Amino acid sequence: MSRGTAIYGARRLLLVLGTAFIVSSVTFLAIHALPGTAFTCEKNPAGCAHQNAVYGLNDPLFIQYRTFLWNLIHGDLGYSYINQGTQVVPLLLREAGASLLLGLFAIVVTIVVGLIIGVTAAVRQNTWLDYALSSFVVFGYSIPSFVLATFIIILTGIALPNWAGSIGWGAPEQIPIPAIALGLPYAAVVARLVRASMLDVIRQDYVRTAWAKGLSSRVIIVRHALRNALIPVITIGGPLVTAIITGSVVIETIFGIPGLGKEFVVSITTRDYGIVVGLYTFYAVLVGLANLGVDLLYPVLDPRIRYA
Repeated sequence: MSRGTAIYGARRLLLVLGTAFIVSSVTFLAIHALPGTAFTCEKNPAGCAHQNAVYGLNDPLFIQYRTFLWNLIHGDLGYSYINQGTQVVPLLLREAGASLLLGLFAIVVTIVVGLIIGVTAAVRQNTWLDYALSSFVVFGYSIPSFVLATFIIILTGIALPNWAGSIGWGAPEQIPIPAIALGLPYAAVVARLVRASMLDVIRQDYVRTAWAKGLSSRVIIVRHALRNALIPVITIGGPLVTAIITGSVVIETIFGIPGLGKEFVVSITTRDYGIVVGLYTFYAVLVGLANLGVDLLYPVLDPRIRYA
């Protein structure tokens, strides 16, 4: 890694931290501006008043925000109101494992399926295989992930009724179905862009020269054409990873995965302020790091790209 790239990465990390600070502050102020509290005051007014006093919810908003900033600087996002006595940061880190595992497998599905379909369709341009794969791509990015997940659950229940991988989480065989449901729509987007980029690259003079030199088709496609065709694909890598991260909220709810997505839905419905602020902050950091990783891949794929 060059010195310019290291400086650029350090600046972007500071930008990610600043963005996370702004997101957490705006979320904190917005959610505390809503009427009502996280505790049920109708049935137990005395207990509700006690809980509000314990968590400082009776203090003026400025005092609450000052306390929140002081804790945030020390890496503390406070306590969960519903899971009393449980700190937010350890809770999110514990549940982030399932979300990151799901997201990792979904990204693998997106990249592998998208590259295979895109490259195959470009190499076999205007053949029946190209038309079939293009039709599959149109179907893939036209159907929402939650609809696809429902179809997959139904089809799995009909075709493989004894397979325990249809719904749930915990066993290795339960990972592929939610990962496919989350990653397949984005794989269609990657395949479409890879096909268009490959069609442009394989018509370049250096690719024709490689064919004239008698190199094998595998070397020409993988080493010469695909590497340069991936540069436009990397450009959408950040938004795709962001979409996969945020899209896992719906998929985790459908499949009952105990991850950040399911906790996000539960915390909003139960008005668990600490969890909501922590999740928004955590997602902001993940999205920022994903975009930073994509930017750092540019010099690897194209040595002509340098960060001054």
